This record gives sequence, structure tokens and C-alpha cells, in this order.
Amino acid sequence: MILGLLLSCASPEPPVEGELVFVRDGVLAPGASGQDVGGGRVLVERAWSPGESVSLAGLTATAPARAECVTLFSQDLGDVARLVAMGGAAPDTALAWSPDATRLAVGSYRGDVLVLDGWTGEVIARRHLAETMVKTVAWSPDGAVLYATEQSPDASLRALDPDHLEDRWVRHLSEEVETSPAPDGEDLYGVYTLPAAVGLDVLPGGDLLVVAAHGWNTADGQRLNRSRVLRLAPDGSTRQAWPEEVADAVFRAAHVDVEGGLAAMPIGRTASGPPPDLPIDGLVVLDLETLEPVVALEEEPLAPWFTRSFLFEAVGISRQAGRLLMGFGDGRVQLRDLDGAVVRQVDVGTPVLAGEVPIVASVGFGFVAEDGVAFSTSGTNIPWGAAAPELRPPMAHPRENTLWVHDLAGEPQWAWSGEQRIAGVSRGPAGHQWVLGAGERQTDTRQDLFGALIFDGADPGDGRGGPERLRAICSTEGPVFFRQALTADGRVAVAEYPHQRPDGALSGAYRVTVLR
Repeated sequence: MILGLLLSCASPEPPVEGELVFVRDGVLAPGASGQDVGGGRVLVERAWSPGESVSLAGLTATAPARAECVTLFSQDLGDVARLVAMGGAAPDTALAWSPDATRLAVGSYRGDVLVLDGWTGEVIARRHLAETMVKTVAWSPDGAVLYATEQSPDASLRALDPDHLEDRWVRHLSEEVETSPAPDGEDLYGVYTLPAAVGLDVLPGGDLLVVAAHGWNTADGQRLNRSRVLRLAPDGSTRQAWPEEVADAVFRAAHVDVEGGLAAMPIGRTASGPPPDLPIDGLVVLDLETLEPVVALEEEPLAPWFTRSFLFEAVGISRQAGRLLMGFGDGRVQLRDLDGAVVRQVDVGTPVLAGEVPIVASVGFGFVAEDGVAFSTSGTNIPWGAAAPELRPPMAHPRENTLWVHDLAGEPQWAWSGEQRIAGVSRGPAGHQWVLGAGERQTDTRQDLFGALIFDGADPGDGRGGPERLRAICSTEGPVFFRQALTADGRVAVAEYPHQRPDGALSGAYRVTVLR
């Protein structure tokens, strides 16, 4: 009786503070058992459906129609106000998750290499490299080595101890593609005249595929290009190199199909004189093991608007799918078989007339997946061959800023377009997670259109459209650089940078932000 009275008079359990937050494939639940993500938040990996009632750790909530996106942490990368205020391009930033996704490597425009805890953002190690921009970062398959490359007079490739960022070995790629002096400090784009590893891929056995490139002007005004592809052993020694002699061309980052043993590499040229025997403004497919060319492909310029064909990041290859993707600056997309034959051409962003002015939406980013291809069109611009290409386009191209998905035969499956300006299309290690970066718009000064958009890319032919596949919108204070990094568990790393408001003031900061 007394015990019953005591129980009836006891104070009730205090309510749990906080609320459930529904993120992609999980719920943030204070006090639950799961991954601590800081700020009293715990991530519980759990599938949920819109409208479902979910109870965790004493809290109950109804799942929303679309997942929320939360910031796990941000890490400042220094001052780039001068670059932005003077109208410079987005600061190059390299991002790479460790194989176990516990650490994030960052290479900055200012020459810093950082290793961060992948959940809290704690700085594990930091090192500043002088007279350089960090161009790429990549991890060894076991996570024991971090590789970083510089765009600098030496174009150094460094194998680093990720715990302290001390050198294990250094390879100067300027020995392959020559050197040039550090530019004047007032030259915003001078760093891009220095030699660099523009591509760095770590292969499953630990070998490195390195694309070294250099384009610069000599003191007497002569324009020179030098490029070479190297396959290096884990100790930095050369296994293979292509071509046999350094190329008078500008190679771009190779797009690698590791399982298929192939790499598709765009080739350009800015030097004068007779071109070398290479597919200039096209690409070459290399055998990964031997670095021997499998096929070389060129495409005629789209007359009368263009005098050159140009490939940027809209390149992909898959032996399993039997497809090669080529997206051109003139708005064309080609799907080819692995022998180079055109399977389908899609004139998705090719020039149209706005009155008497031609406008184009270039194809800037893309990849080949197992069951289709994805590519994006840029904002509107005026073709390089137009009478006045420096003019502002009088209207938007009807197919600008759109993500397009086609099957392997080239048939359209779904598309998405919004108010954001697409800055990069990235694919996560799980395959079905796709991320669009959202960058700065030329004519829209709204500040709520930056960040990352997360899409479900699985089963492209299942009838779902782009709006149904948009799983979350992850907003950031500033626009993001066009390369993002994803983990299999859904974390997305982006590099933000400040932008100039209409009143001339700068808003935002140069930093890496991780979202979930």
C-alpha cells in the first residue's frame, strides 16, 4: 500500500528535449544510440517513408515528404576576398574521403592540406605548402598514405603521412613537363600557368595514374604546352609513361573505369605551330595497365558558331556498359561504343537564336553509370565564334541549367531543372546517390540558391521524374566549387566560397562544409 502511494506520488519522467530530424536514410534523435554527430545529435541509420510515424529515444514525429539536410561541420580555409572581389574564378579545392570515410582530406587554393575528422570536423593535421595551389588529393587503398599534388613551379606530387602530413616521398612532375616561374602576385590566373598534376587516381593495387600538364608563355611571348600520363608504383617510381616523348598538348584529368581497365582523357592545345599527332579537342582512351592508346577520337567543330570542339568534365567511360560519353562546349552530347562509333547524338544545348543573337548551353559535367548516362547543361552563353561573344545573352537558353539522364541507347529517361546554377555533377560510391553543386548565377542575385542537391539515380527507367528523385536540398551560405565528395552513408563534402552582393559587399567564407 505504502509502495503504491509512493509510486503514485513520484515525479513523472522529464520530457526528452529536442525533436526528431529526418535526413536521408536516417533520423537525428537526441539521446538515441547511434553515430554521435556533435551538438547533442545522434544519427540513427533508419529507412523511413513520408507520413510514417516514427518513435525514437522517447520522441515521436511524423516523417516529412522530403528529407531535411543538416550541416555536420564547417572548416575555414582562409581569406580569398581579393580573388572574389576582383572577379576571379571559384577557388579550386580538392576533397577526398578516406576509404573508411572516417577522415576527409582537403587541398586548398591557398596551398593548405588538411585532414579532418569526418564526423566532427576536428583538424587532425594541417600543412601549408609554399608557392602553390593544391590541385588534387587522394588516399591509398588502405588509408595509410595521403597523396597531394601541387600547381607550382615544381608541380610536386607528395606521398604524405596522414597523421602528421610529413613527406614520405616527393616526385617533381616539372621534370616531366618543364617548369615556369611563379607569377606576379597581382595576376589572378597566373597560378594556372604553372605545371600541375591535373589528374590523380589511385588504382586498387596502390599504383597511381597521374596526368601532368603545363601550358605557359615564355619571356619572349612564345606559347608552350607540355603534358604526359604516368603510371607510378606506390613508391613513386615510374612503371609506364605515355606518350614516349612529352606531348605538345594540354591533357586534362582522365576519367577512369577501374574495373574495365580503361581511362578516357580529353586533350586540348593552346600552343602555336603544327599540332602533334593527337586527337586535339577530342580524347584518347588508354589501357590502364599498359597506357597504350585503345582508340583516339576527334569531332568536327559545330559550324558556323564554333571553330573548335571542347571537352571539359562531361566525359565518362564504362566497359561494363559498353559506352563512352562525350559532352561538348557547343551543347552536343555523344554516346559512343568502345570502338568509337557514335550510338546517339543529342543536341541538348546547341545554339538557338534569340533575335539575331545565338545562345548556347554548354555540356559541362557528366558520367556513365551501369544503366544510363547523366550530364548537365550550363548557364547560357554566346558561342565563341559569334560576332560579339562578350555580350550578355539577351535571354536564357531553353535547356540551360538542367540535369539530363538517358539510357545506354541514348533515349531520354528523366530530367531536372530548377533555379540553381549547376556547378558539378558527382556520383557517390554507393552509385545511386548523385549530387549537383549549386553555384553563383550571373543574373540572379538571390542568396538562397547555393549548396548541394541530392538525387536518387537508381533505376532511371522506372518512370520517376526529376522532382520525385530530388531527395534533399542542402543549402549553404555561399556558392560551391564544382567538385564534391560523397560517402556511402550519405555525407556530402562541398567547398564554399564568398560571393559579392549587389551592394559590392562580400558574403560567406571560403570553407569546406560537410552535410548530411
